[in-house]
Amino acid sequence: MRILLLTGLIFYFGSCISNYTRLPNTVAQVYANKDIQQSLLLVANNKVLVHIPDATTREFEKNEIDLKCRQVSKPLWSEKLATYLNEFKKRPELLARFHVIEIKRGDKSEIVVQKDLDGAVTLSIQFVKFENHEKITAFTKMPCSGSVAEYIGRDLIKTEYDFPSSEKFLSTLYNMPEKKVAARFDFSSDFLSYLAERGAIFKFSHDMSFEKTAQGKYVMAELLNKLAVDVKQPFHQHMNYWFKQINSESTQAHIIQLFAAIQDKELKAGVRVDLKNGISQKTFGEADLTYLFITYNVENELVNSVNLQQLEKCLQSFSEAMSGIKFRKPAAAGDKQSYLRPGYSCNI
Repeated sequence: MRILLLTGLIFYFGSCISNYTRLPNTVAQVYANKDIQQSLLLVANNKVLVHIPDATTREFEKNEIDLKCRQVSKPLWSEKLATYLNEFKKRPELLARFHVIEIKRGDKSEIVVQKDLDGAVTLSIQFVKFENHEKITAFTKMPCSGSVAEYIGRDLIKTEYDFPSSEKFLSTLYNMPEKKVAARFDFSSDFLSYLAERGAIFKFSHDMSFEKTAQGKYVMAELLNKLAVDVKQPFHQHMNYWFKQINSESTQAHIIQLFAAIQDKELKAGVRVDLKNGISQKTFGEADLTYLFITYNVENELVNSVNLQQLEKCLQSFSEAMSGIKFRKPAAAGDKQSYLRPGYSCNI
């Protein structure tokens, strides 16, 4: 009996160790969805950035009566983004007509073309959210396994969304002229392509794109150029491993995931889990956003940032901390709704 128990323990802990030491040998082992990868590469090679506001990542179709009886669908943003980007595989020339594509909530379902003073063009896909209320009867399909009798007469609230059609998306693009050169978007596309191969996009914000150094250089462009140099170096095993893990284990990242450069006084790197007001949304049946990140800051004319080799070393230490025979690990790996919460970071 003791021998069987000992054998079982060895097998259990041995399997835990191996789960965190099988590092991908090729990019093909990191991300398997070739269709979306192809769309992301087209977007990256054309230096088009994607803006997904934080609020958009918190949008979910759901049926609910109360917190105990609810059914929440997977996040909308990545599926909808993939649908629109898929159109460029048939018409790649349309990518030459805008600098940024974004998905955000608006007053109505429409495609809006926004042009900044420097000529940069944003293609804004705007959706609307609406709620339908219906009284629960004995014939209502329940969003939980509770007794129908307990809820009869109460409201069942269905949250749904209306997005512009692909036809409307394309017709808007066909009526747009080719984009002009904008200094904010004059950067190497190598890092964007590196992310695209791994099923990821750069976490873009409009505010970040306007940041300048004292010498007038655009901070985002400087960062992307520095990262473009880093990707040519052969030290990405643990980055690849965590890209793969986040894609396969995080509900938010099961189609497309993000990579962020965050402004901070301290230089850090690692894995970030976005919590709404410091609270995990898994309590409400919704998924938290998990992604790899680096930080940067600007001192006069200098853009200081974490490089990818430093991120790799941090993720190697994370891999080691998450593997082996340990009863306390730095992050929760078994929860798809809030994968790797509370996150992990290294001071550089």
